[in-house]
Amino acid sequence: MKEFTTQEKLKHLLSFPVIVAALGYFVDIYDLLLFGIVRVPSLKDMNLDVDTAGTMILNYQMVGLLLGGILWGVLGDKKGRLSVFFWLDFSVFFG
Repeated sequence: MKEFTTQEKLKHLLSFPVIVAALGYFVDIYDLLLFGIVRVPSLKDMNLDVDTAGTMILNYQMVGLLLGGILWGVLGDKKGRLSVFFWLDFSVFFG
């Protein structure tokens, strides 16, 4: 088994696919953090119960992340990740 140098490890770690995957993960986490920050004031403004509605929305959000990850993962495995990624990108912006 080949031993990689630190420079070779960094080259692979900072490759384009790894950066794109990290940005996708960042968007999901940013969405969760942003919801956590604005949840209470937003639900209070709509006169909803913060505990009940907030928990329900967070549960829906988690189920959506899980199902979306499974769906797009399976499609990516069957059709190719790049083609599914561009199809998703195109469909979101152009219907």
